[in-house]
Amino acid sequence: MKLLLRKIAWKILGKNYHDFLIGQNKTYLHQAKNVTIGYKTYHNGAFVWQWHNNSHLEIGKYCSIANDVNFILDSGHHMMSEVTTFPHFNHMVNKNLLIGNKTQSEFKEEIKTDPSKTKIGHDVWIGMNAVILPNITIGNGVTIMAGAVVTKNVPDYAIIGGVPAEIVKMKYDLDTISKMKQIEWWNWSPEKVEENVGDFYIPIQDFIIKWL
Repeated sequence: MKLLLRKIAWKILGKNYHDFLIGQNKTYLHQAKNVTIGYKTYHNGAFVWQWHNNSHLEIGKYCSIANDVNFILDSGHHMMSEVTTFPHFNHMVNKNLLIGNKTQSEFKEEIKTDPSKTKIGHDVWIGMNAVILPNITIGNGVTIMAGAVVTKNVPDYAIIGGVPAEIVKMKYDLDTISKMKQIEWWNWSPEKVEENVGDFYIPIQDFIIKWL
């Protein structure tokens, strides 16, 4: 009876109940738990995937995040067996069956992921359909190309792309990067940024001479 009522309710709402359940581990970036988003950072429909509550995503200021970017904050546990990648323990009807000498709940508790933290720096651009895996740090001024799968830390002012993502090139030479890191324009007050917005469209060396 409960199942029938549930189906009727979701039909009235115009949604498929099973499709809704499938998406429950996925949340829009601005609605996700354990996420910190910096000043002026925006997204056009990015998602956060999270199966546990012990992970955190920190995104800096002035970041631009395209549509369908996926932040994977922890593991979905598809690699716990040498025999199969399918998570059988999540689909057991009889919860009292033993896995080894443990019940399903004991088994799931044992394999919980360690706390993870993903950190995105300031002034980062992330292209459409990029995937950011857990426990990595992306530096300031980084550009992530569309479709990239980021699996490891990324240095400041790198342009990365590919599967898995690798550095395509650095935006500036090391001396310029060092000076931009000293200026840290993203820590300016909103008033200072607005008053000097024209300076963001002059040659980089002129910007450094003026503000360092």
